[in-house]
Amino acid sequence: MVDGDEAHHAIKVLRVEINEEIMLADGSGAWVRGSVASIDKKSFVVSVLERGIAQGVQPELIIIQALMKSDRAKEAIELLTVAGATTIIPWQSERSIAKWQDDFGDKWVKTAVAAAKQSRRITLPEIETPITTAQIAKRYGGESNLFVLHESAMTKISEAAKGISSGPIILVIGPEGGLTPTELELFASAGGTVVLLGPEVFRAAHAGFAALCAISALIGRW
Repeated sequence: MVDGDEAHHAIKVLRVEINEEIMLADGSGAWVRGSVASIDKKSFVVSVLERGIAQGVQPELIIIQALMKSDRAKEAIELLTVAGATTIIPWQSERSIAKWQDDFGDKWVKTAVAAAKQSRRITLPEIETPITTAQIAKRYGGESNLFVLHESAMTKISEAAKGISSGPIILVIGPEGGLTPTELELFASAGGTVVLLGPEVFRAAHAGFAALCAISALIGRW
């Protein structure tokens, strides 16, 4: 039986009907496909036809996203979720106008859940707590797949992707104001590769999505 907010959404918004086939998932990989057997005012019952466990995305696709204003952050989380990010880490960069608030974590998770439903994604991305520039360098320093997006880069992301090795792929996305020379120097000294998406400059909310799409195609995930 399905009840609570999920049932309300299915009954009132999606308007599920008897015998309609639907997919249910717990966000961690477990899923069932079933047929709606009965519908009440606040719940419905599903007759299970098939069940399984989805494999996690490989390689891991980790996005370090500089903080933005709430509407832009919501847009970024939606796009990163539908593009397959496995982990999203908020970053308090030097030029981030927004500051992390206590309720941001819950908001980011709710946005990711809604985007996963829309895109029929079975596993939810992990939303971590904020990270600093120094922590990024310490945690991911030496990783061969650490890529920092910047419009001044001389290396295209397609060229950098040729050197991708096994292990997670980490993409660092700056704020609207861009990265500072100090941040670029720190990432480079930590072994990161500064890469260019193309001649056009993306909004901070869109850059991660574009990079994930490019990487997914280049490594054969798409």
